[in-house]
Amino acid sequence: GKQLHRQVPPHRWSVTRKDLKHLRTLVEKFVAKGWILPTALHKFEISDGIIGPCIHAVNEQLIQPITAKAGGMSWALMLHPDGLPCDLFVTHCWQEGIYEFIDKVRNSWPRRARHAYCCMLSNPQNLDIGNLISSPSASPFARALRASTYMLVVPNRQCSIYSRAWCAYEAFLAYSDSKIIFTASAPVLHLRREISYIVMTIACVLVIAVVVAAQFEVDDLGRLAGIHYHYAPFGGLVATLAIFAQTSSAVIKHSPVTRAIAYTSAVFSAAYLGVAGFIAAVMGARNGLFGNYTSRSVIDAFGGVCLCIGAATLEVDRLWCIRAQQEASQLLTGYTGRLRDAKSSKDEDKETILRELVTSGKENEVDSAIQVLLDSGVSTPSLRTAVAHAGKLKAAGYWSLSMVLVSWFGWAWAPLYGIADMAERHWHFVEMGYCRSANLAFVCIDPGQTSMCASLTNYCRSPLEGPAVPLCLLNLLGGLAWLFSFIALGRDKRGFAAAALIRIVGIGSLPVLCPLLLLFPLEFSSKIVGIGVLAFAFTPVTLILSIMGPGWASRVPLIGPLIVKLLMLRISFECQRPDEAVLPTAEVPPARAVGDQGCKSRDEEQGG
Repeated sequence: GKQLHRQVPPHRWSVTRKDLKHLRTLVEKFVAKGWILPTALHKFEISDGIIGPCIHAVNEQLIQPITAKAGGMSWALMLHPDGLPCDLFVTHCWQEGIYEFIDKVRNSWPRRARHAYCCMLSNPQNLDIGNLISSPSASPFARALRASTYMLVVPNRQCSIYSRAWCAYEAFLAYSDSKIIFTASAPVLHLRREISYIVMTIACVLVIAVVVAAQFEVDDLGRLAGIHYHYAPFGGLVATLAIFAQTSSAVIKHSPVTRAIAYTSAVFSAAYLGVAGFIAAVMGARNGLFGNYTSRSVIDAFGGVCLCIGAATLEVDRLWCIRAQQEASQLLTGYTGRLRDAKSSKDEDKETILRELVTSGKENEVDSAIQVLLDSGVSTPSLRTAVAHAGKLKAAGYWSLSMVLVSWFGWAWAPLYGIADMAERHWHFVEMGYCRSANLAFVCIDPGQTSMCASLTNYCRSPLEGPAVPLCLLNLLGGLAWLFSFIALGRDKRGFAAAALIRIVGIGSLPVLCPLLLLFPLEFSSKIVGIGVLAFAFTPVTLILSIMGPGWASRVPLIGPLIVKLLMLRISFECQRPDEAVLPTAEVPPARAVGDQGCKSRDEEQGG
């Protein structure tokens, strides 16, 4: 083992995400068979499947015995003797349970990372680790971190990892080398169960709405016979109320009230989808996908589907936010705001680390970088630049899934509906004979029929001849371009891109859509100015800002910092800093006092 660690450089002492999954399975097997047991120093509940045995107990009763038999190398080199290049550096302080640790790391593993350096698995636990870390800057930790792209910070329930000297030093190195720093998050408990409840609510209301709609005949133009002029504004009102419920749920403090709003939104959305879907199904059976306004009915139903998805994701947002609050709180526990206050069981380690930190002249900058992580959930060069120009950006790494979906669906739905509306009206006017030359001449010659003449002239020409369809296509292409760019963006830029979408496109399109939803059938040809503003102003601005990210946007002279502050301004009470809100605890089991039961800190165990 000693020879292998001389041959393979530290930045290749890595494990894969799959290795962590296998380790969890192995620990569960050892616990079930009684091969890992609580000790006087390392107590844990055998039946606990969420926190698990203390990492020290796993190290002493599983990792050390198995690697000793294999030759004394680390767990990582036992599995991969040639080593694996490090993309991801995992920093933690050995205060968490093994299940908690593995679940957080696997759940937060960056998409582009393949292999991770994790001290308990990467360092040889049966060799003299003290010699390896006698010089912090030349230690395996430092060499692996310099080779990595990402650093993943794993919070625990006992103390902030930045209250420990070696973790503070790793933060210093990560900042100095401009690494992307993430906070690891545990999987959300009961997520599937909570979503299933709201999906069942949607399904029940949907069935009722379809049954009620089936009591009425659908005429040739896709209208409910006898009640069309009552249903049209009512349907628009239901859709608008669903959007309002989703928006309000996203901007008020999470509580039983927000759950009630989410279910209210689900009811409105399902009711709208039930009626719109029934009409679309009847029209589709008669006409196929086009003719007699069938395509418009189909896109109406698509809008109902979007609203239902938005309602279901409100619950996802609520649970994500609770989790983010708890983990931010864990990073704050015992952290004074200054890395120089970090503690170590070995005074010489702390003195050496502080000496290097002070000599670098970056002590205050590193403290600021950690504060960005605490405020935003992520600390990257881009975000740190934005904070330097625009000031504190709270929760910049977080975004509302429901609001993003509703805003983007609206962005896609509006131009699709506009194209279908104009194509269907053209087809209908031609089929009914309104576009014959004699009819046009008869209508347009009458001075009292000016508005009718304008409508006939507009809809009798090909939709491609006017500006409305090209503008709708431009908006649709812009929405698709934003979606693909959003998927490709890093986490720090996603929060900014989501804010640009919601506040520019989402809010900007309301004056165009909401009055029509509430009062009139949608006739996009009459809203050409609004469509043009969306196409030539809101769409390109949203795309450009999303791609620039907060760092580059904040550098725009004069207006850059203001734009970033306005977009990232938290107008809601959700995802507050833990020192500003009472954290809910119902979704997470109570913390077990691992540290109080004897688990040592990481630097007590091995100095890092």
